[in-house]
This record gives sequence, structure tokens and C-alpha cells, in this order.
Amino acid sequence: MPGDIRVGIIGRADNTGLGVETWEFCRHIESKVLIMDMGYQIYPERFKAPIIVKEYLEEDQVRSFLKDIDLLFTIETPYNPKVYEIARKMGVKSVLRVNYEWLRDDYRPDFYLAPSLFHYSNIPGPKAYLPFPINRDVLPFKLRKKAKKFLHIAGNMKAAYDRNGTQLLIEAQKYIRSEAEIIIKSQKDHDFENYWEIWEDADVYVSPRRYAGQSLPLNEAMSRGMAIMMTDMEPQNRFLPKELLIPTKFKTKFKINKEIEIADIDPRDIARKIDEIYNQDISKYSKISNHIAEEWSWKKLKPEYIKLFKKICLYQ
Repeated sequence: MPGDIRVGIIGRADNTGLGVETWEFCRHIESKVLIMDMGYQIYPERFKAPIIVKEYLEEDQVRSFLKDIDLLFTIETPYNPKVYEIARKMGVKSVLRVNYEWLRDDYRPDFYLAPSLFHYSNIPGPKAYLPFPINRDVLPFKLRKKAKKFLHIAGNMKAAYDRNGTQLLIEAQKYIRSEAEIIIKSQKDHDFENYWEIWEDADVYVSPRRYAGQSLPLNEAMSRGMAIMMTDMEPQNRFLPKELLIPTKFKTKFKINKEIEIADIDPRDIARKIDEIYNQDISKYSKISNHIAEEWSWKKLKPEYIKLFKKICLYQ
């Protein structure tokens, strides 16, 4: 890494969102890698000399991993809350890339990095907002002109309370009056070795998401130039075109590690929004997606990550 800062990352080698982030981080920032095997199919060949740990991270494994790095990067979880305390005692700076709903009070890194503004005011400091970068080389832009095919990514369908809104979209299909083609992709019964393979040549990405901040599928869809139809909720309604947002109300709360609100969405509103945009010219929305994706690309954001890591190592 430029500046001779030795970076280490504790992450994943599967095709979950955490696995994709670990892979992309290491493709762009040279890092020592410790991989947590949590029971999914893993792809250790993606990394240079990874250390693989099965399910639970012991303290002696942490000390061994940290002994020749300057900064530790973790994504959502350290897999052992004592990681940050051990790092501090060894003189290693630590960064937690936060997913707010999964943030625990006993996760105490030197620095919190938020990839979205979801509950940003509730994240302790020191902290910064910096989106997780998009690899535009594997997700190239294509101008979408007409809204005919609508793609939804269901993921592995293990998230609580139908996080991605898959069941809502299935319910909405009986109310759709247009000839819109709805494509739903899931990793439940088929694992895509390369995450970009999941993207069909569709026109609109439809995501009646119910909660959470960062959405990697959203970022990937924008990079591919799709128009975005998403729930009218924080943080996405800060930057997505308002006319494509799905109306919602917030009546329900639940707690993972932090209490958050869940969007209550009427499937008929999803259907109406699909019918409204079907067969319309979406060129301007495609270009907006491309612009946002470029601003969040590795080309634009890698220098910001490096600058931040240097600052943490020098001043925190």
C-alpha cells in the first residue's frame, strides 16, 4: 500500500455481501488476509496466501495475525469483540466498516467507517462517511433506454423480515397490469462464483427494500446503468430520483443489535410504480445511475481510503 502502511483485513471468501467487499478491498488495496469460514462455499483462491479460520476466531489467532500490520480493517464484525482491544495493545490501529443494525456496544475500534448515512448520527466516533467503492471494470455501464425488463435480487433469502422485499414483489405481481417482465434472481439454490454474473441484461432494478443502509446490489445495478426503483427511505432517497421511489410508511421496529424501523410497503404501490414506468424512456435515469456509480468507483474513492488510513495511523 502507498505510504508503507501495512494493512490487514479480517473478512470472508464466500459470495455474501461481506465476501464481495473483502474480495474487492483486497483487489484494490494490498492486504494481509484472514478469512472466516462461516459455512458457505468459499473461494480462497481469490486471495494471496489467506489465513483461514473456521467459525470462531481465537485470541491467539488474532495476535498472530496482527503482529506485522499497522492497520486492521474489519467489515461489519470482528468475529471476536476482543480483536480491537488486542490490536490497541499491540499498537495496531483498527477500523470497523459499519452496518448500523449489526453494531454492538462491545465493538470498539479506533475508527468507525460508515458506507452510508443510515443512522449516521447514532454511530459513535471518531467516524467518517465513505461509500464502499464499486468495481466498474467488472460492472461496465450500458445505457438503458426503455423500461421493459425489471430485475430483482433476492440474495440468499436469509435476512430477517424479508429485508430485500422479495415476498412483497411476488405479491405485487398479481396487481401488475402492464406487460412488464419481472426477473427474480436468488442465490438460495445456486451460488454464482463471480458476483457480477447475477446481473441479467435488464432495464430497471426494482428493490422494495424494508430496512438497512448500504445495498451492494443497488450499487452494482447503478454501475450497469439500470434505472433504480427503490423504497422511499433513508439513505437511498437522498440521492435516487424521487419519481421512481416506492411509497412507504414506518410502523414497525425490530432489533438485531440496534433497533431500527422496517418499511411497511403495500404491494399494490409496487405494481403501480412498475406500470407507471413500463415502456417509458428511462435514458435519463440510466445516466443518473452511471454518474453516481462513477462518483463511488474505486478510481475516485481509493485515494480517499488511502488518505484516511494514513490519517488514522498518524493521528488517531
